[in-house]
Amino acid sequence: MDSSSDETKIIIPEGCGNAPRKQIVIDFTVAVLKQRIEIIKQYSDESITWYQLKDKQKIEGRGSLIAALQNENRAGIDCIEIYQVITHGKFASINGLISLTDDTKIDFCEVYVFSSTAKSGKIREIKSYRLESLN
Repeated sequence: MDSSSDETKIIIPEGCGNAPRKQIVIDFTVAVLKQRIEIIKQYSDESITWYQLKDKQKIEGRGSLIAALQNENRAGIDCIEIYQVITHGKFASINGLISLTDDTKIDFCEVYVFSSTAKSGKIREIKSYRLESLN
């Protein structure tokens, strides 16, 4: 994963700027994919739990999440295309396509649970669904 380059193209659907929580979900998703630690710290709860369902992994705690991201060995990201972001109360989801520099494409869906419905609520749980794309 190439976290040092900001050359990743990010495609966001129109209308996502209307709801502040949608922008938080987009920013956090990109931060996880690009290993932007300060943004991850800003939006995540210290006791965050990240379920990587394809890999049957459960990562508990912000420090463990950051360590897991830093240990990932993956090709750089060419493009992150976001199809939809849905928010309701303390729940949110985002789905799209990640295109890697080695021509691999990964369909993804992340389901988020925030600590509260307040604007200051932090991300408490993530369930990640990631599959290599058929395209």
